Amino acid sequence: MRLLPHGDRGHARARKKRDWFVSIFIVLAILAVLVAIISNLSHDQRAVRALPQEQRHAVLSRTVDDLRQFCGEARADALKDHCRELASFAALFQECRGECEALVQRQLAPAPTR
Repeated sequence: MRLLPHGDRGHARARKKRDWFVSIFIVLAILAVLVAIISNLSHDQRAVRALPQEQRHAVLSRTVDDLRQFCGEARADALKDHCRELASFAALFQECRGECEALVQRQLAPAPTR
């Protein structure tokens, strides 16, 4: 066991303290990002739920039509991001069932690698 001079022990303590603060900062930053993402998602869901039933149905119907028309198997690669956005939007609706759910899943599922 090697004894450190008094000054070196102070540097080691300061380094440990700094490393501890950096670790805490990183954990807090990750938590803040997660809270922001969750808050944004719940905000979007609340906004959709706030629409009157008739409007909600019309918007979802139009979104499903667009998914069906533009985002099928033969869709252009240029529409990939747009189709994912449409699917994410449709997924916010509690009424998205059956065909809607299948269309959303098709767009949001990870692409097969082979």
